Amino acid sequence: MSFSDADDSTLAQDMPSDVPAHAEPEPYTAFTTIPRAAPGTPCCSISTLLHHQHTTLFVTSATKVADGLTASAFVTYTIKIGDNEVKRRYSEFESLRKVLCRIYPTLIVPPIPEKHTISNYANIQNKSKEDAVMVEKRKRMLQKFLNRLAKHEILSYEHVFHRFLEPGVSWSELMHCPPISTLPKNPLHATLTASSSSASLTRSASVPVSPTTPSQPQSAPGSQASGQGVAPPLLRQPDPRFIDSEVFTQKFSNQLSGSMDRSQKKVVRKLGEIASDNSELGATLNGFSLSESGSPPLANAIETVGQAIDSSFIATTALMQALEINVNEPLQEYIQYSNIIKTILKFRHQKHIQSENTADQLESKRSSLDNLERMETEAKRIEDALKRERTNTSGSTTSVTSAGAARKDKPQPETPVDDQHSVSEEGAFTNEPEPISPSESTEAPELPNPYARDASEGSNATADPTNPYAQLPTQSNNPYAHTQAPSSTAVKRRSTRLNVFSALSHTIHGIIDVDPEATRRNNIGKTRDAIVQLEEQLETTNADLDNISRAVQGDLDRFQRQKIKDLRDVLLEYAKAHQKWCQKNLGSWQEAQAVVKEIPV
Repeated sequence: MSFSDADDSTLAQDMPSDVPAHAEPEPYTAFTTIPRAAPGTPCCSISTLLHHQHTTLFVTSATKVADGLTASAFVTYTIKIGDNEVKRRYSEFESLRKVLCRIYPTLIVPPIPEKHTISNYANIQNKSKEDAVMVEKRKRMLQKFLNRLAKHEILSYEHVFHRFLEPGVSWSELMHCPPISTLPKNPLHATLTASSSSASLTRSASVPVSPTTPSQPQSAPGSQASGQGVAPPLLRQPDPRFIDSEVFTQKFSNQLSGSMDRSQKKVVRKLGEIASDNSELGATLNGFSLSESGSPPLANAIETVGQAIDSSFIATTALMQALEINVNEPLQEYIQYSNIIKTILKFRHQKHIQSENTADQLESKRSSLDNLERMETEAKRIEDALKRERTNTSGSTTSVTSAGAARKDKPQPETPVDDQHSVSEEGAFTNEPEPISPSESTEAPELPNPYARDASEGSNATADPTNPYAQLPTQSNNPYAHTQAPSSTAVKRRSTRLNVFSALSHTIHGIIDVDPEATRRNNIGKTRDAIVQLEEQLETTNADLDNISRAVQGDLDRFQRQKIKDLRDVLLEYAKAHQKWCQKNLGSWQEAQAVVKEIPV
């Protein structure tokens, strides 16, 4: 299993017979968050120089520079490309890599050496020797970072990288200028643009990945895929290729950062301890040989053995440095690579989640539209039924009204008047009719207006005794009269209450659906518009997911080939270092053996 979905033997079997097995694979396509020039054509002098056959970038020196503004010191690294030299800080290398990752979210951008933690800085702040070792290590790893970019099929044509290598360019100003200033904050919401050095893709990336295609059944929870720290199973239809890539990446990371890294560091530490012990032992034997000056052959043999031990100390120190540079640093780099691959697979995973969420929203909107249309159909059916009922009711009402009018035209019999009786003062009923006062007769004179009041009358004028409404009682006799006029504060309070009541009434009327039919039709229109937008969004998201899947798979295939080559080189360097160490020790100890045999017994 590897990062790629096909190993080298499978690729060799798939190749046509007329293509040699060692032929270079076809270029692949990457996708950028902003429009970039198509790779393949040099855009400036730095680009032309980079793509020269024998061009190599070197980090020649690291110089500590004092900052005049903050009174602090930082290290600048001198980059040499051809006859050009440019100085950059570590933070500028870091920002370059971040910019490249934002422009090319589907590419595996090479790592740079990690920052030291605060505890590491506290440990080495007074140890200039260890600080120098750290700077030298950074020089080597930054040089490897630049050369990996220079040899990359797509990143080597990125003009931002060319500007980084161009003398006289202020990187801080470049960071605030296009295209860097126009980069989207979230690559998931960006419109991806194809960037390829060829019109075709790699063979392994030529098969499109459709998020709507049913996937193969996944492994059981108790299998190897479970418990490997892969992304949570949030996808309904995950692509099994990328599930395998996630599992393998996690396993690869655990192997490198776990026992392999610890064991290799322990070996280097033990070799350092052995070298230090050999140095002390060699000096001790050389001193001991001086005490045996009475027996020159013995003294000479002791001195030769001491020199062999000193040679072993030198060879062990060289072995330790070779293992640190050629083995430990590549392993640490590939630990970083595994984390980078996890990030890229996570980006593709999030894009797949985005696609499925959009599909869910579209399905929900379609269901809502079906419910609204069903409600609208039901409302129309009820409305038609009510119209028919009103038509029938209006006909019945017309006939009933005609019958009532006919009855009114007929003379009505007089209703006999009830016995008029009165109640006496004692409370007894009498058969005599109650007397009628003259004021109650039909021919009584016109009465004065009981509500009118003579304007000429003063406030103390005498009220008309025949009009009980002519004048209200005085304040002393009227218990309901105000003792004083209402104050302005009370008026304002009533006005405020009225305003609050008006606002509340307006809000309630806004909540109440006064026109359900118009509301339903408005909701149906909005839902249809949302469905159209979601369909377009889903189409775009699926196309982006397809492109991202092909680009990620293509770069994983490229990385797999690079990993095989690099690990092969690491193993060769490991063998060469031990071979040199063994040869050096063998020569020294063979010479010491010959001298020891010359001691007369």
